[in-house]
Amino acid sequence: MNLASILQCYAGSHGNKTAIEFAGERLTYAELWQRLQCHAAYLDDRGITAGDRVGLALKEHPDHLILHYALARLGAVILPIDHRWTPAEKTAAASAFGAKLVITEKNEEASVGYETLAFIADWLKTDPVHLPAMPEDDDLPLLISLSSGTTGKPKGALVSHEQMYQRFISQWVTMGFNAQDRFLGLTPLFFGAGRSFGMGFLAAGATVILDPPPHEPRELVEAINASRSAVTFLAPTQLRGLLPLHREGLLLPGLEKLLVSGAALYPLEAREIRQKVNPGLIGYYASSEGGGISVLSADEFSDYAHTAGRATFRTEIQIVDERDFQAAPGETGRLRYRGPGVATRFIDGDGREAAANADGWFYPGDLAAQLGSGHIVLRGRDKDVINRGGVNIHPAEIEAVLMQLEAIREAAVIGEPSEKFGETVTAFIVANAAVSEAALAEHCQKQLAPYKIPSRYLLVDKLPKKSSGKLDKAELLKQLG
Repeated sequence: MNLASILQCYAGSHGNKTAIEFAGERLTYAELWQRLQCHAAYLDDRGITAGDRVGLALKEHPDHLILHYALARLGAVILPIDHRWTPAEKTAAASAFGAKLVITEKNEEASVGYETLAFIADWLKTDPVHLPAMPEDDDLPLLISLSSGTTGKPKGALVSHEQMYQRFISQWVTMGFNAQDRFLGLTPLFFGAGRSFGMGFLAAGATVILDPPPHEPRELVEAINASRSAVTFLAPTQLRGLLPLHREGLLLPGLEKLLVSGAALYPLEAREIRQKVNPGLIGYYASSEGGGISVLSADEFSDYAHTAGRATFRTEIQIVDERDFQAAPGETGRLRYRGPGVATRFIDGDGREAAANADGWFYPGDLAAQLGSGHIVLRGRDKDVINRGGVNIHPAEIEAVLMQLEAIREAAVIGEPSEKFGETVTAFIVANAAVSEAALAEHCQKQLAPYKIPSRYLLVDKLPKKSSGKLDKAELLKQLG
């Protein structure tokens, strides 16, 4: 199995069909394959071979999506890097996972700590005639899949070509995607959903329309309606932003499927979205490391809007206690799941590989209960993470940045409940000397991506501690007011 071979087949069987649309440009499957081959040849000339880890730190455009498949064609391993990250964040990720090269936009400033290669159109002049044979193996690694928004020294799942293909099949069967679809990509390709749906619809032989973020709510409505797309994916925060625009009729009448993932919608929100935006709402619960977990189909929202749906195709879900004994129906415990698309190898921040549990279970870090009907009810997280608009943010990383300032004695970062984002980042600060919110914000802006910067900074005399000496974050939540 090599995912690139699928696009090679399409180039031969229906090469004149449109594969990607972007800013008025149309690429057929034949043109896509030719461009993919040129990219692969250029990288081959630069010494990229099977097994090399290559970072993609690019904006949203066709070549960013095609480069995923070009690296697959070479047998290289994709390391997603958010182009919005600071140089320090990019360096940390590239170093942690041993990237041989990071592909960036043309005018991006080179960063100390890793080798960069600026993408330019001249790559397309490379002759692919001398490309090596396409590597094919069931265990051929394709991607280091990080939790959305993680940097520093995170744990990454090593996803193989076969496992990614099985994730595509799960999406096709569970949500009914096919070659006749037109999918509109409105979210960053760095994130798991943007990457997975973009690659997956190409693997299905469909047409992918790319419309780079960010978008104001009205621009989103105009882009979706003008695209003539049948399917699109939006984060909950994007969907919430559309509701104030409603006057009469549906905001997005042409869509057949409106996917939402990244965080749960409240039942009343889901009902309002189906009435005012589009009735084809589909809830998709997944993790970047393990792939799809469950789906709530459009016809289930009336009775099960409070749930995350039922298991995707060929996925087995269990709710277990701390000893991994299965919980009774309705009882809260740790969610775990397994299936042919779940990664079985992981890489730590020092580049060491380790096998997953021998029985193949993956724990996404969620607490949940399973109803007798099979539907999953999410009950929170069992690890310290902030979910801001579907992006997982690790408080420890932000706390470490704040503690770089000499004036700060202690820092604690928590997720503050937010109707718009689900959670926002709030920092509690114990300072040795006077420090202003403006100074804190300026420091964080230099070190962190925009979505990780605290929304507010609260100066306190001390942080609440448990008897064990550990920080009491539940008490901090009570102090938010």
